[in-house]
Amino acid sequence: MITEVAFFNINEGMEAGFEKDFEVVAKETIAQSKGYNAHTLHKCIETEGKYMVQVEWETLEDHMKGFVGSDLFKEWVKKMDHYFKPDIYMEHFQLIK
Repeated sequence: MITEVAFFNINEGMEAGFEKDFEVVAKETIAQSKGYNAHTLHKCIETEGKYMVQVEWETLEDHMKGFVGSDLFKEWVKKMDHYFKPDIYMEHFQLIK
Protein backbone atom coordinates (compact mmCIF):
# COMPACT_ATOMS: atom_id res chain seq x y z
CA MET A 1 0.00 0.00 0.00
CA ILE A 2 1.24 3.48 -0.95
CA THR A 3 0.00 6.78 0.47
CA GLU A 4 0.13 9.80 -1.78
CA VAL A 5 0.37 13.02 0.25
CA ALA A 6 -0.30 16.26 -1.62
CA PHE A 7 -0.35 19.84 -0.36
CA PHE A 8 -2.47 22.46 -2.10
CA ASN A 9 -2.68 26.18 -1.48
CA ILE A 10 -6.09 27.39 -2.59
CA ASN A 11 -6.73 30.76 -4.19
CA GLU A 12 -8.03 33.27 -1.66
CA GLY A 13 -11.78 33.20 -1.17
CA MET A 14 -12.21 29.86 -2.94
CA GLU A 15 -11.78 27.55 0.06
CA ALA A 16 -15.47 26.72 0.58
CA GLY A 17 -15.95 25.92 -3.10
CA PHE A 18 -12.84 23.76 -3.12
CA GLU A 19 -13.99 21.79 -0.07
CA LYS A 20 -17.42 21.21 -1.61
CA ASP A 21 -16.18 20.32 -5.09
CA PHE A 22 -13.28 18.18 -3.91
CA GLU A 23 -15.48 15.39 -2.57
CA VAL A 24 -17.69 15.27 -5.65
CA VAL A 25 -14.84 15.41 -8.14
CA ALA A 26 -12.70 12.95 -6.16
CA LYS A 27 -15.53 10.41 -6.24
CA GLU A 28 -15.97 10.96 -9.99
CA THR A 29 -12.27 10.73 -10.84
CA ILE A 30 -9.73 9.53 -8.28
CA ALA A 31 -12.02 6.93 -6.70
CA GLN A 32 -12.76 5.43 -10.13
CA SER A 33 -9.11 4.68 -10.83
CA LYS A 34 -7.62 1.18 -10.56
CA GLY A 35 -5.75 0.67 -7.31
CA TYR A 36 -7.55 3.43 -5.39
CA ASN A 37 -8.47 2.53 -1.81
CA ALA A 38 -9.41 5.69 0.11
CA HIS A 39 -8.74 9.40 0.49
CA THR A 40 -8.93 12.11 3.12
CA LEU A 41 -8.88 15.91 2.94
CA HIS A 42 -7.33 17.96 5.74
CA LYS A 43 -7.43 21.74 6.27
CA CYS A 44 -4.36 23.40 7.81
CA ILE A 45 -4.94 25.14 11.13
CA GLU A 46 -1.96 27.49 10.93
CA THR A 47 -2.06 28.52 7.25
CA GLU A 48 -5.27 29.86 5.69
CA GLY A 49 -6.08 28.18 2.39
CA LYS A 50 -3.64 25.27 2.78
CA TYR A 51 -4.90 21.70 2.46
CA MET A 52 -3.41 18.22 2.61
CA VAL A 53 -4.88 15.31 0.68
CA GLN A 54 -3.95 11.72 1.40
CA VAL A 55 -4.83 9.02 -1.11
CA GLU A 56 -4.17 5.35 -0.49
CA TRP A 57 -3.18 3.36 -3.57
CA GLU A 58 -2.36 -0.31 -4.00
CA THR A 59 0.87 0.53 -5.84
CA LEU A 60 2.88 3.57 -6.93
CA GLU A 61 2.17 2.60 -10.53
CA ASP A 62 -1.58 2.69 -9.87
CA HIS A 63 -1.22 6.36 -9.01
CA MET A 64 1.50 7.59 -11.34
CA LYS A 65 0.70 5.56 -14.45
CA GLY A 66 -2.85 4.41 -13.87
CA PHE A 67 -4.33 7.68 -12.63
CA VAL A 68 -1.93 10.48 -13.59
CA GLY A 69 -1.60 9.01 -17.08
CA SER A 70 -5.36 8.68 -17.59
CA ASP A 71 -8.35 10.62 -18.88
CA LEU A 72 -9.66 10.61 -15.30
CA PHE A 73 -6.67 12.75 -14.29
CA LYS A 74 -7.32 15.15 -17.17
CA GLU A 75 -10.91 15.44 -15.93
CA TRP A 76 -9.65 16.07 -12.36
CA VAL A 77 -7.37 18.86 -13.56
CA LYS A 78 -10.08 20.41 -15.74
CA LYS A 79 -12.54 20.56 -12.84
CA MET A 80 -10.16 21.48 -9.99
CA ASP A 81 -7.17 23.38 -11.38
CA HIS A 82 -8.77 26.83 -11.02
CA TYR A 83 -8.67 26.44 -7.22
CA PHE A 84 -4.92 25.82 -6.95
CA LYS A 85 -2.04 28.23 -6.55
CA PRO A 86 0.91 26.92 -8.60
CA ASP A 87 2.87 25.52 -5.65
CA ILE A 88 1.45 21.99 -5.40
CA TYR A 89 3.71 19.56 -3.57
CA MET A 90 3.32 15.79 -3.57
CA GLU A 91 5.22 12.75 -2.28
CA HIS A 92 4.54 9.05 -1.79
CA PHE A 93 4.96 7.09 1.42
CA GLN A 94 5.08 3.39 2.19
CA LEU A 95 3.82 2.05 5.52
CA ILE A 96 6.60 0.42 7.55
CA LYS A 97 4.55 -1.01 10.44
